[in-house]
Amino acid sequence: MKILFTLILMICFSRPPKFEMITYSNANVHARSIQNFSKNELLIGTNVGKYVLISKNSTKPVSMYLPTTFHTIKEIRDADKNERYLFFMQSNDESHVLRQTWTGNEDSLLNFSHHGKPVFLDGIALHDSLGFLVGDPVDGDFALFRTKNFGESWEACPGKVFGQANEAAYAASGTTNHIIEGDFVFVSGGETSRFIWSSDLGVSWLTEKIPFESCKTCGAYSLAFKNRKELVAVGGDYTRPNESRNTCFYSLDGGRNWLASKNPPLGYRSCVIFANGMYFACGTNGIDYSSDHGANWKSLLKENALSMTTDKRCLYVSCMGGKIIKLKLPKK
Repeated sequence: MKILFTLILMICFSRPPKFEMITYSNANVHARSIQNFSKNELLIGTNVGKYVLISKNSTKPVSMYLPTTFHTIKEIRDADKNERYLFFMQSNDESHVLRQTWTGNEDSLLNFSHHGKPVFLDGIALHDSLGFLVGDPVDGDFALFRTKNFGESWEACPGKVFGQANEAAYAASGTTNHIIEGDFVFVSGGETSRFIWSSDLGVSWLTEKIPFESCKTCGAYSLAFKNRKELVAVGGDYTRPNESRNTCFYSLDGGRNWLASKNPPLGYRSCVIFANGMYFACGTNGIDYSSDHGANWKSLLKENALSMTTDKRCLYVSCMGGKIIKLKLPKK
């Protein structure tokens, strides 16, 4: 079966795959946040602070704008949702999160601080009633927040994770942190890259180093998973987008040990996701895929890509210039 699956992938991707281009805005707009929203729509958050539902049908224009807000958002780096709210995360030196009801009848601007100081937020993750929000270190330790009531209220995680010299998380695609089978997990980068996790909702934390190259712009930019045991981290150095060494590491034991890809992605990668039995990674010089837990990668498309999402049928890749690539997922 595995051999057959590999042959199918070779046939599907032996030539550049056909794709559609969804254009939702002009050349000055892009979305680092992209989420599958419904059967027919994608939810995006843009660099100009707009959040919008767009049609998955490439022949139609933007389908519906979400309810507007009177609050000012400069740039949306991540968005997520639960059964009560939509959340839109801004990343800058005074980050905040816009929380809005699905109907738009109520919205609140949630401000976060750590040690009484502003926080640069990197990612928000929601699962059922739980939420996990990650920010860069302030006065020596990471700014980590949690909710246990669908985001009605947030609090600092009880346990501290002390940062190493020039270590931080990256907000490149809002995919550095997740909630996996009840665990809070995130990855860091810079002069030290680590996989960091808590199995008790942030009361205590464990860490393991990921052997990315050490530099201020290096490290893990994104994390994806098949399950709590199988994990893939991608990144590299965004100032050297064509350097393929040290762009991907994978773990098969829940993050305690990390292995370098034998054939890594073809450059710096800002986002990785798992879908339909495969991993997809994207970055400045293209999109790659791996069907063997991140050990080997093959080029899929040459496109400057920022972030990705999927539904049951397609991969959607957010690109520069107000565009999204729509690509059919290969069948198992």
